[in-house]
Amino acid sequence: MLATSVGTNLTGIHRHSLDRLSKDLAHLKNLDPDFVEVWPEFLGVMVAGELDRRRTDRSVEILLEAGLPFTVHAPMEINLMDVNSGLPHRDMLEESIRFAAEVGAPTVVCHAGQRLARRDALVSFKEQIAAQKEALRRAGDLAGESGVNIAVENYYPDARIVAGEIHDLSTRPSELAEMVSDVDRPSVGICLDTGHAALSAAAFGFDLFEECDAAAPLVRHVHIQDNFGRVNLAGEPNASEHRGFGLGDIHLPPGRGRIPLPELFERVDFPRNPSYCAELSDEFPHLAGEALAGARRVVRGVEREALAS
Repeated sequence: MLATSVGTNLTGIHRHSLDRLSKDLAHLKNLDPDFVEVWPEFLGVMVAGELDRRRTDRSVEILLEAGLPFTVHAPMEINLMDVNSGLPHRDMLEESIRFAAEVGAPTVVCHAGQRLARRDALVSFKEQIAAQKEALRRAGDLAGESGVNIAVENYYPDARIVAGEIHDLSTRPSELAEMVSDVDRPSVGICLDTGHAALSAAAFGFDLFEECDAAAPLVRHVHIQDNFGRVNLAGEPNASEHRGFGLGDIHLPPGRGRIPLPELFERVDFPRNPSYCAELSDEFPHLAGEALAGARRVVRGVEREALAS
């Protein structure tokens, strides 16, 4: 395994003002990441599914002035299986791709779609999956023309998924891999989130290593983060206290939780040579240096062993 790049995410929220963006980027640059992952939504550049040009132009200017490589995370609530609400999910993904091209980002991460049992009762799951695949094919064509790759991310079992209110096939990386394979676009792959996969393994009883291995041939990007493998089954306590209880998807630096990350990367080979983002919660901007160092120890430690053997 050869790790091309290990970066981290911009944790600050800049929807209302870009005044601190340069300072936050400068702080990250001092940590020497190989790239920084940015969310257009957190920069406030999208309105009604389109890029607000004045806001976008200023954001792009600041990002490029920072002198950092970037990856892009599309808005988390994009749901390509939503064929009822009329919301501009597909437009927001395509605008994220255009934004990535403007800042020279090679990768756009997006979440897989979800079926909401009550709202979507009149549309079959099969029809929704077909709609998602078609949307990804169209976005994949745009991405290919723009020199960008889409990485569809596996999700974790939040309280609504555990309760059966939502179905999300991406909670099993192997099922996500089947869907992405059916999309059949060279520019569409997978973002494997280690924290999400570990929580899903704990909730559904599957083998973490086997599931990640099934997805590995399509993985273009990795979110490497840690947690305690404790699924929040009831939606309680309040999310603000999840860190104290060690519950759910708390996005800790590698080594702070209990996911066997060194073993995971020793046992699973990623043939597409993905990029690795130490993805932190917005609660932990002060831990960005630790997260980067931890991710590099895990990923490049395995790389050194592979080269020595």
